[in-house]
Amino acid sequence: MSMSVGRGLLLDAKKKFLQDWSRLHEHWTDQNAEVFEKRYIQPIESQVRQACESMARLAEVAATARRACE
Repeated sequence: MSMSVGRGLLLDAKKKFLQDWSRLHEHWTDQNAEVFEKRYIQPIESQVRQACESMARLAEVAATARRACE
């Protein structure tokens, strides 16, 4: 699997996860839901962004290495 395919799958999974959380959060509205969101849901955005940036850098390094071996 290429890095771009993996990145796309990760972004799709994040999108679905956040949609599912949004639907759940419509019904779970107490203080525990707010704590859960701050502790677990909100960090996912930056973690996925960092992972995608790392995947892009790794793809560049792999492409450079591939060209060097040709």
